[in-house]
Amino acid sequence: MDMYEIDVCYKIIFEAMLEENALEKIADRISKYTAAEVIFVSGSGKILAYSHACENGKRECIQQKHITQKEYEHYRKYGYDGEGQLMVEEVELSGRFKGYIAVIYKEKNEQIFYRELVQVIGQAVKEYLEEEQKGYLYAQPFGKSVTAWSLLHEETLPENMEERPEPRYIGLLLQKQEIQERELLCIESLAEIYCVYEDQNELFLLFSGVSGKNLAEIYDRIREQKIPCSVSEPFGELTWCAAKYRLLKRMSLAGGTMIDPTMKREKEWSVQGLYTYTLPLLESAGLSDYRILRLIQEDEENNTDLYHTLKMYLLNGNNVTAAAENLHIHRNTLVYRLKQIKECMEIDINDNGTARELLSFMMMYDIARRHK
Repeated sequence: MDMYEIDVCYKIIFEAMLEENALEKIADRISKYTAAEVIFVSGSGKILAYSHACENGKRECIQQKHITQKEYEHYRKYGYDGEGQLMVEEVELSGRFKGYIAVIYKEKNEQIFYRELVQVIGQAVKEYLEEEQKGYLYAQPFGKSVTAWSLLHEETLPENMEERPEPRYIGLLLQKQEIQERELLCIESLAEIYCVYEDQNELFLLFSGVSGKNLAEIYDRIREQKIPCSVSEPFGELTWCAAKYRLLKRMSLAGGTMIDPTMKREKEWSVQGLYTYTLPLLESAGLSDYRILRLIQEDEENNTDLYHTLKMYLLNGNNVTAAAENLHIHRNTLVYRLKQIKECMEIDINDNGTARELLSFMMMYDIARRHK
């Protein structure tokens, strides 16, 4: 005979639904009545609420606020965690999305009661799970969602995730407010999608099976459709996903300053994007190089070419002969200009540290002017 009554659970759930933080209240009160642990999980693997009893254990999902790849593989293989029995109810939501109720209990002979309990809870909390899923665009199998999160957030990956020596993956980051449904459909057809990470603001799609041939086609189609996104270069190791994701996030902040107004490629962004993105930040913080600005002012007032001369001199490693050849001027003319530059800037341009600082600022300045 069951120790607990389902009618009592009905009453507990109904009363909790009338209060704020209903999911948390339901989880905690059912847990107090049955001594079981209760966890509510979104279709993406995010932990929405859980009973306080869950905090007494060492469950990674409670610490991370998300189902981890390691836990998911273990539960899928064994059906329990070694400390109790696991009962999961899958709740069908609109738009092919799902939500989950997980209950961990002690006694195996109580399986019938807990099967009925998770079904009752599932019916009661469906609207709360629907609310959580609002705004999400991409539905995929639960395991894929857990994999995507794990690739971007876990330091180590499960053994079943094999690395590929050849570069077969590319990452693509979309800001959800900038895309339409037709654009998302176009992106989904570009190549095989390995998994997708989605939060309230963005979508990160990891494509697999990418070759040199279809890589060019992917870039071309994105440009043709004018889809605003940031795209990585191909890579072969899944352990690089987190770094690629962070890079794409930084690229997305560059706005319309890129060569391509919509698609930002890692290859194009890696050097130019760095300067284009950082210079406005430096300028807004008042970190301009007044010595260079003084040289530019000298050129404007006296119609000289000192700025370009200095840049070519520094690019040629402070070599007078090489710089004169590249500037197509006589060596003595260059020596005279360098004397003017030193007097104007009042610094030693042949000092290695000073030369590097000047050249770095001049490169940033040139690229920023090009994109104004």
